[in-house]
Amino acid sequence: MIKHFYTEAQYGYQKQLVKYAGRIYDLDSFNKDPHLANAIAEAEYLRQGVVDERAVRASAGLTMMAAIWVFCLAFFYGMFLPITLFATYSFFDFVLRVFVGVQYSPSMVVSAWISQRVLNMQPEWVSAMPKRFAWTIGVILSGTVAFLFWTGKNGLSTQLICAVCVLFTWMESAFAYCAGCHIYKLLNFKSEACNGASCEVTLK
Repeated sequence: MIKHFYTEAQYGYQKQLVKYAGRIYDLDSFNKDPHLANAIAEAEYLRQGVVDERAVRASAGLTMMAAIWVFCLAFFYGMFLPITLFATYSFFDFVLRVFVGVQYSPSMVVSAWISQRVLNMQPEWVSAMPKRFAWTIGVILSGTVAFLFWTGKNGLSTQLICAVCVLFTWMESAFAYCAGCHIYKLLNFKSEACNGASCEVTLK
């Protein structure tokens, strides 16, 4: 049951996509590209749901900026309410991504709007399943941090968990490195199109 939760095809956005020469193409764009006219027979159709990697990275970057700000307020000025509220918001945002749908996450909606509408960037589609797994780790970490802050436990262990969260978001936003996606691969879950081929395998 758990494995199905992280491999089902219906999670994420349902797009008609193909993979050719290591790149992901929208099917209509692929068919209209004169340079790819004879390549459709070699292309691999993607069956899993996808998410926009650009929006994911933008969301991670915005989260990192906010996290650093509230972290500094807490541990340099003793203002713990902002980081407590932010950790709580992050927890519910991750819960929405994992259990309801990525399209219902406020931070993902805002990030997609910025990248696609404001910056006019084309979506970069990748498999949604590894991200779902990575965001589950986010649920655990943010939930733990929120619980610790709400119960007044602001010690070193809480600070270290916060630092790990900031590190993960920094790696995602700066290097497109999804630590959870690599763990996903180590657990031998199947994915078609991870960013940078970090966790993908060919589905049979």
